[in-house]
Amino acid sequence: MKKQFLNIATALSLVIITLASCSDDNDVAESAQFVLGIEAAIGTDVLVSVDTITSGTISPIDNGIEQPAWMSYYQIGETLVTTGYNADNVMTGYRMVGEELTDLGSLVTELGIYGVTEVDENTAIAVGVTRAGYEDRVFYTIDLENMSIVSRFNTKIDERQDEGLVTWPTGVVVQDDKMYVAYYLMGAGEEEDVPAFATPNSNQARVAIYSYPDMEFEKIITDNRTTDIGLYSGENSILKTDRGDLYTYSTSALASGFAPTPDNPSGFLRINSGTTAFDDDYFFNFEEKSGGYKLNNVVYAGGNKAVVRMAKEDDTNADYLWATYGPTIDPALAICEMAVVDLEAQTVTKLNIPAHGGEWGMANLYHDGMVYVNISNADEAYIYQIDPSTATAAKGAKIDGNWAKGFAAL
Repeated sequence: MKKQFLNIATALSLVIITLASCSDDNDVAESAQFVLGIEAAIGTDVLVSVDTITSGTISPIDNGIEQPAWMSYYQIGETLVTTGYNADNVMTGYRMVGEELTDLGSLVTELGIYGVTEVDENTAIAVGVTRAGYEDRVFYTIDLENMSIVSRFNTKIDERQDEGLVTWPTGVVVQDDKMYVAYYLMGAGEEEDVPAFATPNSNQARVAIYSYPDMEFEKIITDNRTTDIGLYSGENSILKTDRGDLYTYSTSALASGFAPTPDNPSGFLRINSGTTAFDDDYFFNFEEKSGGYKLNNVVYAGGNKAVVRMAKEDDTNADYLWATYGPTIDPALAICEMAVVDLEAQTVTKLNIPAHGGEWGMANLYHDGMVYVNISNADEAYIYQIDPSTATAAKGAKIDGNWAKGFAAL
């Protein structure tokens, strides 16, 4: 599996690190300046500021702020955070000062960052993870005004050395005095019969719950109706709705890196606001209600609606392994499609967006009631505007480069 994973990365001329989505539920004012993280055709990441993302061509050529590595992009309040673990794990903050995108300063973390979540507009939690071995996962509390580490919290989350497995966090939400951490179990690469990234024990959904801000472990909640929550570098597998309910999503997909593939279906679970247990009366069997599709990535879009990237696969065909991780994939091999779901009514409405490559996560922006996503393959990359209220989509700006890896509206 490791060899196949590396072969895919080589074929796509990309380094396998995290891609992140920005501002998945953070609506902002009409006068916002849009900032995109774009991978240029030569493979360099560039931050580009633009006035519109619905028309024209957006180019990083002789334009923008070049980044030191293959980066991840997160919007927290009015701060754009960029990280890249193959650049000495440097995290940099940017804000608009006047009309200028301005560097606030940088910090360095010991571990590569695979997720950043908002506590408040000036405070974030960053999740540090090693890609192999049994080391602790580290939760860094970040002061965004001063771009400094306030504290570190080390935890195993769910100790599984006897199975050769480690936890990979896929989503973190802080709500009231609790921190909810979704994760999946993967091979640590330390045991011969459990290679790195293998998923031999993924036929259950799991969320670890800690007190906040004390970071005291409280319990792990589980559900046997679906599978491990989230996916490698998905990072936003817990969705917080307007009324405070939490929804989790499970892919159960070979194409999203689960091998062996779990038996349980892809779907959504719910943790009702103010509770610390899965709702026994709620299970959205996405695989059944979509006609055989499996979830890949999800962004919450207000009003109990979400935009999903999904794929159909033949889970008996080993060629599908990691098939949703190819933003510059050959168009003939593209299997990713898009839909709008109503989490309450449990409906799935497919969007008129062509099949395309996936990503390490799903770069997106929720702004003024619309969701903006990257849609790309080896031939082209565009931003699409999705109206979740009408389940319609429109092609927006063309990307003069490989793909748009991150969005922000500041």
